[in-house]
Amino acid sequence: MKKIALCACFAAVSLLAGCVKDMPSPQPGGDADKVVGLNVPASFDWKTTKSVDCNFSAAHPSRVFVATERDAEPFASFVAGGGADAVALDVPAAVRTLYVSYETETGVSRPEAVSVANSAAVYSLGANGKQYDGLEDGDKNTTKGNVIHMPADGWGTLLFEDLWPAYGDYDFNDLVVNYKAQLYMQNKNKVFAMLIGVRVKAVGGSIPYDLCLSMKGVKGGEIDEITPVDKANAADADLVALNSENRVGEPALLRFENIRRNPNQQSGAAYVNTEAGYEMTEEQLVSASFLVYFRNSIAIENVAFDMFDFFVTRNRQSDGRLIEIHMGGFEPTPDALSDYKALKAACTHTDKADGYYYSNDRLVWAINVPHDIRHAYEKVDFLKAYPDMARWAESGGRLAQDWYMHGVDEYLVKGK
Repeated sequence: MKKIALCACFAAVSLLAGCVKDMPSPQPGGDADKVVGLNVPASFDWKTTKSVDCNFSAAHPSRVFVATERDAEPFASFVAGGGADAVALDVPAAVRTLYVSYETETGVSRPEAVSVANSAAVYSLGANGKQYDGLEDGDKNTTKGNVIHMPADGWGTLLFEDLWPAYGDYDFNDLVVNYKAQLYMQNKNKVFAMLIGVRVKAVGGSIPYDLCLSMKGVKGGEIDEITPVDKANAADADLVALNSENRVGEPALLRFENIRRNPNQQSGAAYVNTEAGYEMTEEQLVSASFLVYFRNSIAIENVAFDMFDFFVTRNRQSDGRLIEIHMGGFEPTPDALSDYKALKAACTHTDKADGYYYSNDRLVWAINVPHDIRHAYEKVDFLKAYPDMARWAESGGRLAQDWYMHGVDEYLVKGK
């Protein structure tokens, strides 16, 4: 019953050796149009989102709904009161207000603006809140799951440079992937399943990296089952759990296989959807979604978005090295750690860097944006495409927090 109800719910919200020597790296020169020219604070973490603790109180268990705009569809529904686990939501860093409503006996209350201050939102439900029993109407056996969507705006975007530890061209289109996740919860806000979807927007690099996800708060042995839900333009797309039986105590490690190749790649194009004149439509892109069932319900703080480590990896090379590229601050998997340390120490861009996957100048090779954004054309430095990113990065994330909403049209790949 649980799996049938979950799939039906999804149908209603359907998926929207040192530096590389044969590729010279740009050198910092103070050029405002070059990523390598950025003067980034040493403590900057490059995060585009923030976690907000929802300190919601209620006289009895009631279902609440949370949106980032007054007239927007809620991106989260969960239980407040009654001993349910507290919920922290991941929202764009620029969000200053959440809009909260709740179930009543006659429908849903009007959204109320709740300020976000000191990484928290405080709200008390009215006495007219409907008591939540966790059951489908008319069915005393089927659990009604609440849902949290990540990111709040629908699709997020992962952008990778693939020449770590070399700087490369910094167009951030070597692999561009949209993603979305939905957490399905029991009536105490424990998570029993997750839907994860990906859509490959561009492959602008020739190195055969695959996309992976390490779930830092979930152990490999806690994954019960992975079920395909939907796929397009990739008949062999799969989501594979990589944890072997003797390493189930490590973070759950998932690999998206066979999503780089696109049968609709334009004839004459060197890459997928990065070159002028070879743009692709959304319908031509590779996409796939999967349901991940947990063996037991997971505490919601263990599937918080800060625990999601999206990264790329390639098969172990003939020299024995395994290379991974993670977001800044996320450590390599145990298999790649020694190779990471050797490569980092041997490259003049990274040998003195503080923290995983940062350069000496605090640059990164991967960015996670909580919105579906357009990517840059081939060989276009990312700062030409998104100039406001300079203010954001150089201010340590204080200014221009929505930089990704203000791109320069001529440098961004146009959809057909």
